[in-house]
Amino acid sequence: MSAPEELLQAIMDAKSILITTHVAPDGDAIGSALALKIALDRMGKGPRVGLSDPVPEFLRFLPEADSIETAECVGGPFDLALVLDCGSLDRVGKCENAVVSSRKVANVDHHTTNTHFADINWVDSEAAATAQMAAGIIRDLGVEFDPDIAACLFAGLSTDTGSFRYSNTSADTFRVAAALVDAGARPWEIAQNIYDTKPYKSLSALAEAILGIQFSSGGLIASMEITAEMMERHGITESETEGFIGYARSIEGVEVAVAFREVEDGLIRIGFRSKEKVDVAEVAAEYGGGGHVRASGCTVPGPLAEVKSNVISRLNRALAEAGYTWTE
Repeated sequence: MSAPEELLQAIMDAKSILITTHVAPDGDAIGSALALKIALDRMGKGPRVGLSDPVPEFLRFLPEADSIETAECVGGPFDLALVLDCGSLDRVGKCENAVVSSRKVANVDHHTTNTHFADINWVDSEAAATAQMAAGIIRDLGVEFDPDIAACLFAGLSTDTGSFRYSNTSADTFRVAAALVDAGARPWEIAQNIYDTKPYKSLSALAEAILGIQFSSGGLIASMEITAEMMERHGITESETEGFIGYARSIEGVEVAVAFREVEDGLIRIGFRSKEKVDVAEVAAEYGGGGHVRASGCTVPGPLAEVKSNVISRLNRALAEAGYTWTE
């Protein structure tokens, strides 16, 4: 996977570079951003990584994670803003001003719903993760993978493919992963930090969320609510609910899982996952979001009950369009 020459030249020419990604960043977003930061540091570029939201606790083990700044700390303008893993400009949240004030903006993403909002747009929906594309950029810039870069990229690949279980995993994904292991990434250590080290408070919240799952459309939809009150009661942040939706998706007979998370200012963050037929990216796009055919999301204003009713109704239509029938 080769990066466009225009993108590589923009990086080479830039004297100041901002790297940013979407709100509520996941493993692919953080891993890609840190890998590129380390690689560009090796080139003497000294980029800054600015995020709208803090690095999730389970990703803070990654090299250079403590160098990431919140949006309030990132001033501009920059010669180049590298926007990673973002389907649209508004997804960068508080970093939007820093991005739009930059002299040139590059958009590197793998989501089918990307709006091509930048001066340079490299959007490859065949890539399993933005980390796979970041690996191509680093290689094409002539920077060798080292253990730090490899660990960040491997974390991105692993999280966005569900530990290489999702349908977006290709033979090329495994080739990139193998190269990263050769360069020093340690899969067992990365998995231990991301998947196998959880505080009890997070697990207790997960248990409550699982017990509260509701089924509709003859069991084809499993919906999960993660309220602000629930997160406060368990003492967890939104980032610590990452992955909860996977348990709803794994239930036998479920085609679509949907998780509703209450976040700041009365907003509802919605995550969608499907197994075989339903294009949840299309559903998310109708609410101003996007993502992958089998995994996508959006953020809409509350209240929760109204949002949930509306979304379940839309998912019923998506199931019918995909050929499903059911009796309640």
